[in-house]
Amino acid sequence: MANRFYTVMIVPERSSQVRRLKIDKRWLGYGLLGFAGLFTIASFLLIHYLYVVQEVSENRRLKEDNIQLRAQMKSLRDRVDQVSDTLDRIDRFSVKLKAITQLSDSDRSLAIGPVGERVDEGPSAKSEVKFAPGENPDREDEPVDSELAATLLAARLEDQAYDARKKEEDVRELQEYFEDQKTLLATTPSVWPTRGWVTSPFGVRKDPYTDRQTMHKGLDIAGPVGTIVMAPAEGYVIFSAFRAGYGNNVVIDHGYGVQTHFGHLLESRVKVGDHITRGQSIATVGNSGRSTGPHLHYEVRVHGIPQNPRKYILD
Repeated sequence: MANRFYTVMIVPERSSQVRRLKIDKRWLGYGLLGFAGLFTIASFLLIHYLYVVQEVSENRRLKEDNIQLRAQMKSLRDRVDQVSDTLDRIDRFSVKLKAITQLSDSDRSLAIGPVGERVDEGPSAKSEVKFAPGENPDREDEPVDSELAATLLAARLEDQAYDARKKEEDVRELQEYFEDQKTLLATTPSVWPTRGWVTSPFGVRKDPYTDRQTMHKGLDIAGPVGTIVMAPAEGYVIFSAFRAGYGNNVVIDHGYGVQTHFGHLLESRVKVGDHITRGQSIATVGNSGRSTGPHLHYEVRVHGIPQNPRKYILD
C-alpha cells in the first residue's frame, strides 16, 4: 500500500508547519494522461486554426486575383469588340467605295464584300466566342481559367489581325486608285486655254487658203494679240519653238497619252522640261505661222489622235 501513494510536502516560507498531501499513483497517471490528451487536442486545434487562417487568406487573395483577372479579361474583350466594330466599319466603307469607283472588275483582282469567311453583317454582329465551364471571364460564379480564356482571346485577335491585313490591302488598293484618279483629274485638260470667240470648231471645214474640205484638228479661238494663254491641266512642256504651219507652238504632255497643242502664238513663256500646273500662263495669243488673223489654235490629242477639245472643257 505504501507504494501506491506519493507524498507531497508543502513547506511554507515563514511557517514551521509542514503540510503533507498523499496522491494516489493511479490518479497521477490519469492526470498526466489527461494533460497529454488536452495538450494534443489543443495542439491539433491550434494547427487546424492556423491552417484555416492560411486557407482563408489564400482564398481571399485568389478571389481578389480572380476579380482583377476577370476585369482585365473583360477589358480585353471590350477592346477586341471595339476593334471588331472598327474593322466592320472599314469593311463596309471599302465596299461602298469599291462599288462607287467600280473597282470590282476581275482584271484588278479586287473583291467586293467582306473578306474571309465571315457571314455576319451590320455593326452589332460580332464573332461569337463559346466558353466552356471555367473559361468565361464574365461569369461571377466560377473562377477564370486564365490560360484557356487567354488562348481563346489570342485566337480571336489572330483572326482579327488577319482580317485587318486583308482590309489594309483593300484600303491600299483604294488609296492607289484615288491617287491615280487625283493625278488623272489634275492632268486632264478641263478649262478654256484662253477667252475669246470660237471662229472655227473641230471637224471638217473649208481650208481658207486652198478652199478645199480638210480636217480641222482643233479649235480656233480668236482674241486680241497678247491675250494670255493658260495651261488647261498639269503636265510637262515637251515642245516650245516655231513649227511650220503652227507658227510659234507649245506642246504639253499631260500623261496617260494626252497632249495639248497651242499654235499661232505671239510668244512662249515656257521652255522644254518645265512642269506646268492648270491655269498657269504659258504663252500669248498671236498671228504667227499659217494664220489669217490673231487667234489661238488649240488641240487635244490622245495617243496622237486629235479629239474635239470641247469634250474636255467643263465650263
